[in-house]
Amino acid sequence: MSSPSAIQHPSAHLQHQTYADEISLFDLWDILVRYRWRLLAVWALVVLAAAAYLAVAQPVFESRSVVRVGRVEGEFIVRPAILALELKERYEVGEKGRERPFMKSVKVEDTDAIVLQAEAHSAEEAQSFLLEAVSEVLEQQLLQYNDARSLRERALADLEAEIELLNGQAQQLAEVAENANVDEAVRALIVLQRSTLQADLPALHEKKLELQRALSRIQTYPTQVIREPTLPEHASSPRKALTLGLALVLGGMLGCLAAFLSEFLHQAKNRHRQSA
Repeated sequence: MSSPSAIQHPSAHLQHQTYADEISLFDLWDILVRYRWRLLAVWALVVLAAAAYLAVAQPVFESRSVVRVGRVEGEFIVRPAILALELKERYEVGEKGRERPFMKSVKVEDTDAIVLQAEAHSAEEAQSFLLEAVSEVLEQQLLQYNDARSLRERALADLEAEIELLNGQAQQLAEVAENANVDEAVRALIVLQRSTLQADLPALHEKKLELQRALSRIQTYPTQVIREPTLPEHASSPRKALTLGLALVLGGMLGCLAAFLSEFLHQAKNRHRQSA
């Protein structure tokens, strides 16, 4: 019968072997210290590569503008989604191989606003390009707005003329009815006709008020610029601080990887020599 010490011996051996296979933080630190120059060399190369990229990369500036699409009688002159699609096609938004300055994006926000973004290699160029684009949009929208508004104004003018004509006719009939020489039967017909004309006036006045309300500033207004094209103060890319920060982190990781790889190769050579 085996003794307790004999039973526990395999377990203790396995536990000792597990501890031996584990790599402590001190071992890792020792590897990094031994290969510190290789680690620092890789780190420096990555940082220098990032610095060289920042030195030769052309800066990119973004200008932004917000345009509110106009309405006539509460209806859009052009639906914002359709206008945005037209602008995307006109300026080839998203197409590859374009040279700056170009329109970076056209987006619809808050149902009636369109946000335009332009890119260029200088702040002034980006703003100038977007100013020209916004001016073209406003010019085209103003033509459509004037055409739509003129139709409503013409309808309002015709309605006012009709009301004035009916009032004049009713006034003339009243004057004829007041004439003492008019026969009673004729006077009765005149009063009836005058009443018919006056019965139409309330509906016409109500329609006039609706047209005036529709042409008020609340429901009818041209396309307007909510935010003028901005003059960017800083380049949107490359982001120097972010690029250098990532280079430092990535360089450190690659440097540590190079150190551990060097240690692995060193151990592999030693095993090969021992086996030989």
